Amino acid sequence: MAIKKRPQADSAAIEAFGAAADAPTEPPKPPAVPDRSPAPVSNAQPGEWPADVAKTLLIRWPDAALPTELAAVAALEDRSQHKTALRALQRGLDVLRAEHRA
Repeated sequence: MAIKKRPQADSAAIEAFGAAADAPTEPPKPPAVPDRSPAPVSNAQPGEWPADVAKTLLIRWPDAALPTELAAVAALEDRSQHKTALRALQRGLDVLRAEHRA
């Protein structure tokens, strides 16, 4: 089987897409009352993915420091960058949640 070469990505189009994603479409509205309620409970059955929860997330790095640190930590722990990023995200969310409960 022949291996097809991928077409080269149009970096200008990618940057334009990212810049448009960064630009706010309308000013954010301040919340009327701080939300301190627990996370919403999903009605999904075990083994099913909740319909209102995204399966993927695209991250636009602000600079090269975070992806470089992620790669270094992943290499130290002998894990993939994906698994390391998920661990770091979970730990960060736990810390943020604890800060809001205090």
